[in-house]
Amino acid sequence: MRLGHPARAAIIGLALTLGAVACSMGGSTTASAPPSATAGGLEKTKIKIATLPAIDSAALYVAIDQKLFEKEGLEVTPQVVQAAPEAIPMLLNGEIDAMFGNYVSMFAAHDKGALKLRILAEGSRAAPDSLSIMALPDSPIKTAKDLEGKTINVNVLQNFQELALTQVLKANNVDPASIKYVQVTFQNIMPSWKSGQIDAAYLGEPMVTAATASMGARKILDPASGPAAEFPISGYVSTQEWYDKNPKVAAAFQRAIHNAAKLMENNREAVAKVLPTFTQIDAATAATVTFPYFSSNDNPVRLQRVADWMLEAKWLGKPIEVKTLMSPTTSG
Repeated sequence: MRLGHPARAAIIGLALTLGAVACSMGGSTTASAPPSATAGGLEKTKIKIATLPAIDSAALYVAIDQKLFEKEGLEVTPQVVQAAPEAIPMLLNGEIDAMFGNYVSMFAAHDKGALKLRILAEGSRAAPDSLSIMALPDSPIKTAKDLEGKTINVNVLQNFQELALTQVLKANNVDPASIKYVQVTFQNIMPSWKSGQIDAAYLGEPMVTAATASMGARKILDPASGPAAEFPISGYVSTQEWYDKNPKVAAAFQRAIHNAAKLMENNREAVAKVLPTFTQIDAATAATVTFPYFSSNDNPVRLQRVADWMLEAKWLGKPIEVKTLMSPTTSG
């Protein structure tokens, strides 16, 4: 699947974080459920999903655009938020049915008891070149080893960026403990980089493409390589309580997301078409950026890697058996 890419908030006494913070509020469209929607026995036909204005959530918009939800008897309304923690109170209060967010934040919430989690469908996985550790043209940093002792930005401390890069650094004989991470917002990455406040930039698309074209930036290391290849980033989740009340809706939603991902595998245009409707990525940029992988099936082994690395990093208080949080796969 060679397609698509990729604030802390206190909630119920837990500070949750998001690795992929959105760029801007975007427009959304909804598919109308046919009058016979209830014929399939769905518990409800209209659902609201909190989502992010980031490439990773493109499958939801492709499913709407291609009427895949409509075929399942669902009318799905996206509700854009700037960071996943914003959506958690909405989820717990029943204002939305499900949300799109990164697994590190969701597993942390589940571990602390702030959210009894149910994973409805996998969303995005890191693809080669969709993330990059980059250096400016005149930087002395030439190899991965040169990163030792250097300062690198992350969107949020102790989230998926840091988790994946730690494993890749170890695989490249670089001491992860020597890296200093600083939290830098998206809009401040370039100024911080140019002024020397960070030594190397941790970028995702479309910033990788922009930095290469406009600044002559050089790629030093791919955080989605080696042990972090196809690292799971984000997915669609609900509460266990909501899932127990709406299992048929959950299955229909999952099928539509999986079918969207299958369609996206060999149809880059389907992704590029929807990106300008919910992100700040224009049509020209959408045609050239590297997308993450979009998951057309759910894999507990793949997701277990995230929880295991979090435990290794002492970001979890106890192990999480991810397969117990996952919905049965109903797609063919």
